[in-house]
Amino acid sequence: MDRQLTLCLGGLLAILMIAPMGCAQAPRVSNPPAAPAEPPSAASPAAETADQRKAALLKECGEGFEVRETDHWLIVHKADPNWVDSAAKMLERTHDLYFEQLGKAGFELRPLGQKLVCVLIGNQEDFTQYLDALRKATGRPPPAEQPPAGQAPLARQAPLGLGSYSGQTNRIQLCDIHSIPRPPDRPVSAARLDLENIARISHEAAHQLSFNTGLLKQKMGYPLWLGEGIAANFEFTDADKPFGPLTANLSPRATRLRQLFAEGKIEPVKSMVTLSPSAARQPDNKGPTYVQGYGLFRFLITERPKQLKQYLSDLATRSRPPANAGQALAAFEAAFGPVDDIEKDWQRFLRATQ
Repeated sequence: MDRQLTLCLGGLLAILMIAPMGCAQAPRVSNPPAAPAEPPSAASPAAETADQRKAALLKECGEGFEVRETDHWLIVHKADPNWVDSAAKMLERTHDLYFEQLGKAGFELRPLGQKLVCVLIGNQEDFTQYLDALRKATGRPPPAEQPPAGQAPLARQAPLGLGSYSGQTNRIQLCDIHSIPRPPDRPVSAARLDLENIARISHEAAHQLSFNTGLLKQKMGYPLWLGEGIAANFEFTDADKPFGPLTANLSPRATRLRQLFAEGKIEPVKSMVTLSPSAARQPDNKGPTYVQGYGLFRFLITERPKQLKQYLSDLATRSRPPANAGQALAAFEAAFGPVDDIEKDWQRFLRATQ
């Protein structure tokens, strides 16, 4: 598993055929015992003032970029002002609901030490240039942006992923979906594209928050089902209602989860939690892993919250992630008990969704 974890929305746009994702005040919470604070980014030390960070970001990103400041984010943007406005609101809603939902589930999260960085870019060309600069600065791009095996590093003209969280920079970056060409025979309304643009914000913000509030440990690799399961539980089908794993405002992935179960295509829990990172990201596995990760995390946080908290705490104490399937299963069973017992309740949970 990669030590520098980057999580990408990947197949969400294909899944979001339903209109996407809503608000509560975040409770004030304490520091978790098992996840010591780490610097949010090597490129932006906590000692910098907000003005210094803004100046550094503008210098790095180049001409045409501006910085907008919210309560918890610095938004570096070269994009439609309306999208920037909507994104700013969605970032803060996600922050509040993330703390509220996980707080209700018993997780002790630490408040953000400094404002996080979100990069919004309005067209593919500028987004590709930004990712190229990111590659040069960090040594490699996020996995979602890497070319397939055997393809030259710069052979692709357009990025595969339109939104991602990078553990290397501790930023989220998104490209305006309006700029993506679509087949003439598959038109999409501007209103739905607007909703998809906002839907991606909450997903990537959940990734970023999880690594900056002690839920997950920075610089540690996590199974794809877990990382994407957390983020997918902050997607929604109704943008005007509160969302999160403890609400009934479900991710559009819930529909696909029901379909997979009805077709008998749900992987056993044992297979999910022991799937290697490389196998999880294979084209045939990635979509189903995102969907089942969404369902498995929702099941665990609603029915096994204490054990889930223990599982994440145990992983955070490690210097490196489990190295093989045996270690991954042992870590899971140490927190949740025999996986066969979990499987029975997981199947019951899935039947209840039908």
